[in-house]
Amino acid sequence: MQVAMDILKLLFFPGLLFMAFCGYLVLFLEGRLHVVFYGGEGPRPLALGAGGEEAAVSSPGDLVAAAISLAALGVAGILLIDMKGDLFTLVLLFSAAEMLPLFLVAAGGGEETLHVPLHFRSAFYRMAVLICIAVSVSLRFPAAFSPGLETFRGESAFSAVQLWNGPDFGLIMASLVCAALSFGVTLLGRPACGRPSGPAGAGAVGGFYSLAAEGAQRSVSLLAFVVLFLGYPWQGWTGLLVWVAAALGAAVLFTVMRAWLEGRGLLFTRKLQPAAMLLALLSLALAFAAVV
Repeated sequence: MQVAMDILKLLFFPGLLFMAFCGYLVLFLEGRLHVVFYGGEGPRPLALGAGGEEAAVSSPGDLVAAAISLAALGVAGILLIDMKGDLFTLVLLFSAAEMLPLFLVAAGGGEETLHVPLHFRSAFYRMAVLICIAVSVSLRFPAAFSPGLETFRGESAFSAVQLWNGPDFGLIMASLVCAALSFGVTLLGRPACGRPSGPAGAGAVGGFYSLAAEGAQRSVSLLAFVVLFLGYPWQGWTGLLVWVAAALGAAVLFTVMRAWLEGRGLLFTRKLQPAAMLLALLSLALAFAAVV
């Protein structure tokens, strides 16, 4: 019975299908905003993943890679909502979701395999940024290493700044600000499992898979950002309403910025990756300086 409940939890709430549906709404809103900014035809419901020349997910290896990648995002959603695990477990799950689609692309053959090194570099940047953020945020408490999600109950990473004195106060504050900016820039990028972005269908790994994977990845990433820098819902109805408003405001802000960036071209968006990496490294350096 417990195994059946765990499977249902992984698939429905708060698992993969719930995260994919929330991400689908975000992607649809991005498409509508893109029309507002740049004109053109708006996205059609249930057709966001269509377009381009999609690689079919047919072989057993393809199906296994797709299933593991999607399951990793579902598990990440469960950990975040249930306050279980730690930041490094989340990084591993995100890594599976980022890297396994590259296997699908490479196994599909054709011209799309030429894009695999570019996709790998993009995924590597994103994972390196998340690792740096996880370490720097875990060093937010004096004389303690706290990567557990439970430590964000009712408080954000910035709540720990008040425990520091003197120059260390400024170092930790600057470190967390850089971490938040780095994570924000990373959220503006596109994962390797993203939908087609050009006439050749670059990045497509199957219609349903690419839509579900990008939707789930987007919603789980936004949720992780909210947990890190807003904490879990605050106590009391007033605190809960303020938290919900702040979380929705952050989601809307990133959605608007993503829709605007989509019209600037992939090259412009990829230029943001080194900026996110530099901010993450600076955050890590400042955190170590405060600890030392």
